[in-house]
Amino acid sequence: MKKIATSSLREGQQFTKPVFIVKDNLFVPENMAIRNKDIKFLVSLGIDWVFTEGERVVSGNDDLKASQTVLAFAQVETSISKTHSALMLLIDQLNSIFSNIAKFRKTNIRLLWSITDSLISLIKESRNEAMGFVVCKNTDNLVMEKNSIDTAILSAVMGQELGFDSERNQGLVAAAILHDVGMLRLPEDVVKKKGELSDKDKEIIKSHTILSFNIMKKELMYPDSVCKIALQHHEHWDGTGYPRSLSGNYINERALIVSVTDAFVAMINSKVYRNSMTGYQAMKTLVSENASYFSPDMLKLFVKIMGIYPIGSGALLNDGRMAKILDVNADAPLRPVIQIIAGKNGVTLKNGEKINLLADKSLFITRALDIQGLKP
Repeated sequence: MKKIATSSLREGQQFTKPVFIVKDNLFVPENMAIRNKDIKFLVSLGIDWVFTEGERVVSGNDDLKASQTVLAFAQVETSISKTHSALMLLIDQLNSIFSNIAKFRKTNIRLLWSITDSLISLIKESRNEAMGFVVCKNTDNLVMEKNSIDTAILSAVMGQELGFDSERNQGLVAAAILHDVGMLRLPEDVVKKKGELSDKDKEIIKSHTILSFNIMKKELMYPDSVCKIALQHHEHWDGTGYPRSLSGNYINERALIVSVTDAFVAMINSKVYRNSMTGYQAMKTLVSENASYFSPDMLKLFVKIMGIYPIGSGALLNDGRMAKILDVNADAPLRPVIQIIAGKNGVTLKNGEKINLLADKSLFITRALDIQGLKP
């Protein structure tokens, strides 16, 4: 294979054969135009070279055809483990709390503390299963509750990696659960509006961070240090966020964590204005398009924890089999530990082979898959 320097790649370039990362991970298919964000993706991972057996396509018009690419989808049902069942129970409990807050009723603070403690315990016992739950969308109509628990799961893992003590991590998890609670007090017609938001609507939405701070401080009795996490989770590293346009290390450290985890969870869930992304698409978007919003150190840690193919998400292998991501190899984010969930013929498997792609170099991932729904 030919070795091509990442620094020599340009937006719009195409090749007659597929281009690979580290010789065996697909970067772009043959005759597919390279996008600027694809190049940024390579740079963000520190990848200096790509490989191809093809030649560069020379034409008078290097159109950007990447938007015409259709991502292949497979449907697979995630098995419901004890951890998943326990997390679903926490979502149900959180629903009762959110309902009371929305209706200005007295909130069971002890139940809220219990949810926080239970979530931290579950992550200590079954971290990978909890992370896999994040990409599972089977939660009926409790979307806000699911998103809150998902954000808290990923934030707790970040806190563990950073060595936070018990009290500091508890505050982080509590704030991650409640970071969007102010949305419950906003006008429903604005929150659920399907058309384009007016400038006034946008300002109303932005006010949810201040409402979250006030609810947590005045009604739920959390200290300022915890409430500020919710207040600042939409501040951006480059100063373009809200409510105060803070930048860099002027933003609360734990808010920098929730900023990343909240953004990822938002991307993998559908919105009124766009469809949901796969975990892979969300990771690429974080590191190649929205990187300026986040602390470089927090973003780097998040990629290390999640990998490029997050735990619980799906992938298509070069031999035609489908797989689920079981674990991440921190030093090789493109080569996770996987489990085969469907053969080349598309027939799903209950107890498929587990493979560490770091050890088996004959296999590699060719594309991400949405694996919600197919019954084994």
